This record gives sequence, C-alpha cells and structure tokens, in this order.
Amino acid sequence: MKRLTSATLSTIAVLVLASVTASAQNRLPNNAQRALQWLQCTQQQSNGQIGSGGNPIARSSEVAFGLAAAGQDAAAMKTGVVSLADYLKTAVSTDVGTNGELLIARASQPHAGPTAAVITQLEAAKGSNGEYGADLYSDALAILGLRAANQAVGQDAVTFLKDHQQPDGGWGFGGDQYTDSNTTALVIQALLSAGLPSADGAITHGFAYLQSVFVQGGFADTPGAAPDGNSDELAIQAILAANQETDQTWRSKLDQALAHLAGLQVGGGIDAGAISNPYSKLFATTFAPAAFLLRPLTSSGIAETATSLLACPVSSTATPTPRAAPTPTPMVTTAKLAQTGVAADTRPPLAGLAFLLLGTGVLMRPRRRAPRR
Repeated sequence: MKRLTSATLSTIAVLVLASVTASAQNRLPNNAQRALQWLQCTQQQSNGQIGSGGNPIARSSEVAFGLAAAGQDAAAMKTGVVSLADYLKTAVSTDVGTNGELLIARASQPHAGPTAAVITQLEAAKGSNGEYGADLYSDALAILGLRAANQAVGQDAVTFLKDHQQPDGGWGFGGDQYTDSNTTALVIQALLSAGLPSADGAITHGFAYLQSVFVQGGFADTPGAAPDGNSDELAIQAILAANQETDQTWRSKLDQALAHLAGLQVGGGIDAGAISNPYSKLFATTFAPAAFLLRPLTSSGIAETATSLLACPVSSTATPTPRAAPTPTPMVTTAKLAQTGVAADTRPPLAGLAFLLLGTGVLMRPRRRAPRR
C-alpha cells in the first residue's frame, strides 16, 4: 500500500476545507436575521403568535422552524411577556397539514410543546390507501412532521405519493395533472424523509420537473411562470434534502436561487427584512430564514451554529402590525403557497394568491398551486 505524500495530504485537506467553506459561504445568516427581525417586530402578536389572521399556527410553526435553523429557542422570540414557544405549547388544530407543521416545530424546538397528541391526530387521519389529508400538500407535511418526531411512516403512504406523480415528473396540489413546484419540492422532501433514496426514479423525475421551472436565476411555480420567493424557498430545501448541492449543476441553481431570494428581501422601511410579494409578505417570509440558513424540512432540532436575533427598531417595537393580505384577483399564473395552505378552487391563481389562500385556515387550495394553511 502506498503512503500518502505530504503533498497529497495537503491536497486532500484543501479540497475538504474548500467543500466546508463553500457550504458555509452559501449560508446567508444576515438575511435570515433580517427576516426573523421583521417577523418578530411587525408580525408577532401579544399572545406570541405570528400573524393576526389566516392560520397563525402554521405561520408560527414555520417561524419556529426558522429559529431552530438559527440555533435559537422559540422562547427567545417575544414582543412582550408571551413568547412564540408559549403560543405553540397550547396550539391545537384539526387540519392535517397544519398539524404536520406544528409537529415539525415541536420536534425542532425544546419548549414548543409535546408531540404525542399531534402524532396521535395525524396517525388517526391516515386512510386505508395511505393518504393523510385531502391534498398532496397536506400528505407531505404530515409525513415530514411524523418523521421529524421519529415516527415510522408506512410504505402505503410512500406508495400513495409515488402513484400521484405526473408524467412531467411533478406533483400537483390536488393530485392531478396540474403540477406545481411547491407541491413537488415538498413531496420530494417527504419521500426522502420516509427513507426513499435520492437515486429513486420518483426523486430524480421530481428534480427534472424542478429543473423545468428554473428560470431567470430562480424557481417558478410552473414552467413558463416568473420565479418567486415561495418557490425558491421550497426548491432550496428540496435540493438540500436530497444532497443535490454536491452536483455542480444543482449547486449552481442553489446558489442562484439563494441570490434571487436575497434579492427579493426588502432593504429599508417598516418592511425591511421581509420577502417582497404583491399579496402577502408574511407568507413569503416565514420559510425564508430556514432557506437562507440551508435547513431542509428533513432536519429537526436546534442547529449547533447560532445566529443571533436582532433587536427591534425603535419605530417598530410599539405595536406589532400584522399585515392583512389584500384580496387578490385570480390571474393567469398559478397560485402556489410554499407551506401549509388553503386552496382556492381556481385553477390558475397566482403564486402569491395561493399564499394568501392558505392563510385563511380553510384549506382553499388552488388546484395548480399548493397554498399554505
């Protein structure tokens, strides 16, 4: 056996260091800090929740996940006496997708409440065909929540999702041919969390679909649409969950999507730190911290590397003012939300509209775009 020369060892060390450094450089902690600052200082309510209407459990759970990515306890985020962790401890929902997000948050945060009751609810919601909710978005969130809590997911649930993959490689919110990138990125992460290898055909075909919606340096909801922050966030997480950043082509797309998302962040004023969106900055921002910090939904627990929280500007500490999203008018693009959502029965709503819809808590999800709850 040949001995490694000092030159060879040096080369290996440089390559390893370069890989670690590149990964560290991809993280955008300053952007994550600003997003969390905006969420706390303008969106957190006196009872600790994030947002004033729609589905505060889902929005609050998403922010708690972002805090975990920042190495922060949800108990640290508060505008008064009651913290985000305090709110999540007593949060209760009957919606499958919302419970999936709540379980992800509780599995990631030490003081956000017990997981047992939510696990029981999700397991009871599962049908004989392996389906948890009324749509694929909820199914994926349920699986991600259960896996975050170290619960087994049956093969029937995996088969159900795989059976609903469309010929273009994507998945649609309603399980039909109206595929979208948000549902696709979420399902990819759910399948990976359930043990499917990244080389599985369902995963590779899913990434082929995500490739088809990559345009102008970011990810769009559907092929031909413009890129948006919500789609960037979930696609970034899917790339990381499948370890696709080790492939140069996907590494480039990851870097570009991060830059695109950062470019959408408001630079100044009362909304400094929020992700720009014509319908709801709240829906576009809640998952941004996790994306900036390279945290896929397949991860849980508090990150070892801490990103400090920024103090609220004097002008925004008085009264948190959650922004009510304006009522959107359906347009020709699909309306997709990048988290739990409500679906409107309009086939081509806007991505931003989808985000609004899912905020209503009534699961009015659009058929082409996956709205958040």
